[in-house]
Amino acid sequence: MKKGQSSAKGIKNILKFFKMNENTISTLMGGVVIVVIAGLIFNYFRTANLKTWQGILLNEQEAATTDKKDEVTDDKLIATYKVVKGDDLWHIAEKYYKSGYNYVDIMSENKITGKGVITAGMDLRIPKVEAKKVTVVEEPKKEIAISDKGDVVKQQVKAEDKAIETGEYTTQKGDSYWKIAVRAYGDGYKWTKIYWANRYTFSNPDMIFAGAKITVPALEK
Repeated sequence: MKKGQSSAKGIKNILKFFKMNENTISTLMGGVVIVVIAGLIFNYFRTANLKTWQGILLNEQEAATTDKKDEVTDDKLIATYKVVKGDDLWHIAEKYYKSGYNYVDIMSENKITGKGVITAGMDLRIPKVEAKKVTVVEEPKKEIAISDKGDVVKQQVKAEDKAIETGEYTTQKGDSYWKIAVRAYGDGYKWTKIYWANRYTFSNPDMIFAGAKITVPALEK
């Protein structure tokens, strides 16, 4: 048999085989196609889910990082304070240090210049520094002694610790316009108001004698 005839016969046998097994081959090819499609679908959803989880983890990490930024972790700070309407540096300093004089430390920490103007909504860093001269007048504690029978036998309050009401006031040993303003208004910086009301009694604000009757004017509302 010639070589060409042998090749033709081989091709014919192959075609005959495919024709006789056409249903089987179609079924196998269909199965292969289904397996490939299923693999593509699985790979798609696996990739989508991975991206979703990555997004969730990134969002959680970002939220956690943001929360940490809000915490006071600096050991040189007492706290952070959000300014509200009506605030001023003097009274904020009194809140944290019991001394209005520490307003200069708050200004320095927050790089506030000029007259120290602050606005509502500002976040102030409150530095951990030593308190200066106390300017807050606190309600004095009453010293009380109780007898064995349960009777109150002593109740004393130091005169220099008492709050001063506006009106007439008799000066005491150790008084100054600043101390009187603190006890009367809770703000030593208002001593000038008392000075101008009594400038003819004590023309020199540094020279106040005990036993003089002065006027402590009411603050204007």
